[in-house]
Amino acid sequence: MKNWEAILKKMEFFAGLTTEEIRPLLIHAVEKTYDDKEVLFSEGDERNYLFVLGKGTVLISKLSEEGEESFINILTTGEIFPHTGFFDEGPYPGTATAKKQADVLMIPIIAFERFVEAHPHLSFRIIKVMSKKIYSLQRKLNEMLSLNVEERLLSTLRQMNKMSKTELIHLTHQELGNIVGASRETVTRQLKKLELQGKVIIKKDQILLADD
Repeated sequence: MKNWEAILKKMEFFAGLTTEEIRPLLIHAVEKTYDDKEVLFSEGDERNYLFVLGKGTVLISKLSEEGEESFINILTTGEIFPHTGFFDEGPYPGTATAKKQADVLMIPIIAFERFVEAHPHLSFRIIKVMSKKIYSLQRKLNEMLSLNVEERLLSTLRQMNKMSKTELIHLTHQELGNIVGASRETVTRQLKKLELQGKVIIKKDQILLADD
């Protein structure tokens, strides 16, 4: 059994709370491990749980009107998600899929709402944290609209390298393509080009930026 209490206490949401204050969340929560490519929830599903990622990587994706999948976020250890709709009854805004193996804590929405009611000061903290997350997603969208494929790929690799300082993330060329809005073949060509230019170092399990 993972020490979820310690994980929660390290998160900005719950920083400063005591064991007694956090315990009501843990009593109602469910621990679960998802295997590679297993779906935690799908876009449009009824929202029943908040998820805390204790270990592993989760990819968040959305479908376009044409039915094409685009990855919009990469989540690693210590994330709580989904990032939108904490206080509404809307469905899940995207699809969450495990990359490799992911350990999560599933907190019932009702239990979380009661928890916040018991600690109303957390509402402001939640709004602040979620505002940062939404701003980050908006920045990524702006990059998709304004940068070329090479710049979008470098930006994504920069984000992955930053995350990998605490946990190794390995995405396939197809998954990278889904993130940057390009085909697998285009990503492969761009990576070879960047490697020849000395901008990236390609290893078996990781793509590193040469200037990191």
